[in-house]
Amino acid sequence: MSKLSPARKLALDVLMEADRRGMYARDVLSSRASAKAIDQRDSAFAARLALGVAATQGILDELLDQFLDKPKKVAPRVRMALRISAFEMLYLHTPGRVAVSQGVELVRSGAKSAAGLANAVLHKVADNVEDFATAADADESERRLVRLSRLMGMPRWLCARIMASFDTPEGALNFAGNLAPAPLALHENAFATKPDPYLSQLVAPVFPGCHAPVDAQATVSSGVFERAAAVASDLNAQLIATAATRPGRCLEIGAGRGTKTYVMMCQAKRAGYDRQHTALDLHDRKCDQNLARLHKAGIKGVRTVSGDACELDAVLTSFDAMLGEPALFDTVFIDAPCSGTGTMRRHPEIPWRLTEKDVTTELPKLQLTMLKEAAARVAADGELVYATCSVFDEENTQVVDAFLASPEGAGFTVVPLSEAQILQLPEFEQAKKLVTLRQNDRGLFQSVPLNADSYDGHFCARLIRKQ
Repeated sequence: MSKLSPARKLALDVLMEADRRGMYARDVLSSRASAKAIDQRDSAFAARLALGVAATQGILDELLDQFLDKPKKVAPRVRMALRISAFEMLYLHTPGRVAVSQGVELVRSGAKSAAGLANAVLHKVADNVEDFATAADADESERRLVRLSRLMGMPRWLCARIMASFDTPEGALNFAGNLAPAPLALHENAFATKPDPYLSQLVAPVFPGCHAPVDAQATVSSGVFERAAAVASDLNAQLIATAATRPGRCLEIGAGRGTKTYVMMCQAKRAGYDRQHTALDLHDRKCDQNLARLHKAGIKGVRTVSGDACELDAVLTSFDAMLGEPALFDTVFIDAPCSGTGTMRRHPEIPWRLTEKDVTTELPKLQLTMLKEAAARVAADGELVYATCSVFDEENTQVVDAFLASPEGAGFTVVPLSEAQILQLPEFEQAKKLVTLRQNDRGLFQSVPLNADSYDGHFCARLIRKQ
């Protein structure tokens, strides 16, 4: 009987907690104190297993179910342990004898009576994993798609859509097969009254406020987040938030817990802009979390409001009553709900929570409604900035074009993001260069993570209301 590795045990505990609480595995990993009780190497391996299994769970079940007599009757913890072992064999190419032995011990740790079942099933997986990876069991007409789906660890519909969305198969494979952890970037608090000890020893920012990349483990253990001295924010997300920062009144729609609120307020201070910021989110709890972090960071002057962004007249009733007319804003920034396909390395569960209808119909319909509703709140010469963390055209360019073709969008025109006011300031020259590299001929911003060093996939369109 081999000794169960602490990394595999931690990975199983994390996955079970995430499943039970409906959380992302990465968030559970970050919150578990027990992850710090094992050495750094084991902690990294546990994260690799937990995030990998979360990303490929449907494919792992397809493999396992071939050898389970009653797949629906397998206990959740037993199935999760079997997934970990199958993931090792299929994606990490761990030798069968090691993966099987550890898998059996992992099952035994929570269900001794299922150890025999685990031994039998995992030996069959080890014997057949290569044939499964090459889709030898699939019909010849579908073999290529099935093979790619298994290689990428994604549902077949999503795999097919990704392959169709890229100019070359290599680009699609580089994107979908990029399972390495995403690099971590920080945005530094511009309102801090004294230098932060951790931030002070980092190299110079990539552009004002943005430190990237930084060591994830050292950053978390430094306490910089608890001090509100910085927030974790993807570099491309910071570029978009920076470009959306202007003087005057801003309505931020879809503020969530306020990461972009934090970035925009900090950039406004660095640029010397006088502005009023209103952050809107559907949920009261997120509004409260946003304000709490801002106050802890010493960032004042942000108002929050909760409600449905598809019904802005109802949400902004008090604002309108105070002014005696509908409130208009110099900037309306929409951080739209989306598929999140540009952030799958951070949230690997996304492929298995999405449906094709979400991408093709439901989300674009919601996004277009939000754009049309927000348009009425943009002042003359004001900007309507639309952003997603999707890589799919249906949620990005197609939504923008549908808006421009609508009566509500008739008064707007697309202007390159790189021409944003703040990016013309000398100190933001590097940010402007980075934005320019990521925008197309129309000035629409799109980033795609194609390798381990790439930051997340984000889209942004900057629309200006004509006089």
